[in-house]
Amino acid sequence: MKYVPVQNYINGKFVDATTTKTLDVISPIDGTHLSTVPLSSAEDLNNAVVSAKAAFPKWGKMPVKERVQVFFRYKFLLEKHLDELAALISEENGKTIGEATAEVEKCIELTEFACSLPQLVTGEVLEVSKGVECRTERIPLGVVASIVPFNFPAMVPNWTIPNAIALGNCMIIKPSEKVPLTLSRIAALLKEAGLPDGVFNIVNGDSEIVQAICDHPQIEAVTFVGSTKVAKMVYQRATHNFKQCLALGGAKNHLIVLPDAKPEMTAQNIAASMSGCAGQRCMAASAMVAVGQVDHIVEKICDEARKVVPGKNLGAVISKEAKERIERYITEAEKKRCKNFSGWSKCKS
Repeated sequence: MKYVPVQNYINGKFVDATTTKTLDVISPIDGTHLSTVPLSSAEDLNNAVVSAKAAFPKWGKMPVKERVQVFFRYKFLLEKHLDELAALISEENGKTIGEATAEVEKCIELTEFACSLPQLVTGEVLEVSKGVECRTERIPLGVVASIVPFNFPAMVPNWTIPNAIALGNCMIIKPSEKVPLTLSRIAALLKEAGLPDGVFNIVNGDSEIVQAICDHPQIEAVTFVGSTKVAKMVYQRATHNFKQCLALGGAKNHLIVLPDAKPEMTAQNIAASMSGCAGQRCMAASAMVAVGQVDHIVEKICDEARKVVPGKNLGAVISKEAKERIERYITEAEKKRCKNFSGWSKCKS
């Protein structure tokens, strides 16, 4: 293995899981065996919850302007280690270096937003009638959890990490078992930035940990990003247990091209949309609706598509199984396209 085995991160330390079950972490670029990731148990999750619960009273009572100081330092560390993080994301996810660099830059932007929270969560006092006031205040929930996907090993976790923690919550995150290395590095950077032990925890695993997160009585809220099928299950299970839940599933994006669209810009943007991150992102355009006479634009889209070169400006898909599934989709699409021709062999020729 290129890297040491992945460990959980609990109470400020990297620790072994209580189970010996593991999965291999394979680079989709060239099949390199990068590491192994533990399939943690509910006991491991509970250890993380205990750690987070212990850290919450002190962290939650700290003024928000003091909490965000951690993220000023964290932002500096993201900038300092940008190239290192981009290389790690590319290695375990398969993105091009340019795409991975853009992902880290987005993490920096998200952290900048969290640093502005003292100006955004000040609360309000309204005098609704003489001598009567309505007051709104924002208080942390306690222990919250985030379940994140493989396609953005750094950016999607940073949708929640800076905001949830800066607002006073303590956090448990479950990375995708396909890309656990980046989050381990992020944990180390948060530690270096001065985040107290127990405030941020990582529990690696598969669906067993997802179910345990949805069921744990001391986790107050859950966020999920992934497939629509799993998003529905997470939302139903978490809310059934009276947790707040934000579950984001997949999207079917349609691009509408009108006759007055600028051909060059339209073609470039559509090609980038469908091929960026190897198409493994929510904003990947999977369908185009043409309005009126746009054949000249379609021709330019084909020209731009020919410029997409695997390994150069097109990264790898996450796994062999994903590659085979995409190939099946292409085969099915070709058969449908050719069903009005006088035979499949003629169409292929």
